Amino acid sequence: MKINNSMRNNNRNIWSRRLAFQAVYSWSVNSCLADEIISIFMEDDNFKKCDSVYFNEIVNGVISNIANIDDNISNNSEVTIENINIIELSIIRIFTYELIYNKKYPMEVLLSESVKLTKKFGGQDSYKLVNAFLEKLTKKISYEEN
Repeated sequence: MKINNSMRNNNRNIWSRRLAFQAVYSWSVNSCLADEIISIFMEDDNFKKCDSVYFNEIVNGVISNIANIDDNISNNSEVTIENINIIELSIIRIFTYELIYNKKYPMEVLLSESVKLTKKFGGQDSYKLVNAFLEKLTKKISYEEN
């Protein structure tokens, strides 16, 4: 199978989201500026696999809109935000940012990638919780937009 530009770009987006998740997670547990976190991740060996513009959009977007993102999460969750595991919360924050602000990629792609990240980095069955929450959030936000 030949790798075409569409496949290559998709893989770059996956790496961008993965590294952005790790950056948002790091920012959540360490008090620092977005620029500091971004510069640390730019040194990562995997950074060359990602789309640096997209990575920056996600990280800066989540951090600069964190209050509104967390409000959306709190308003749509039966669990208080303080009780959501920081790994899952970081993934949910990125999804929420992309769903509300970025809107570059289809919701189905974002949902699938979020669940994959949760399976890779989250607790054993946490992907089920994340998937259910993200689907609920998606329905509510798309209902509000119509």
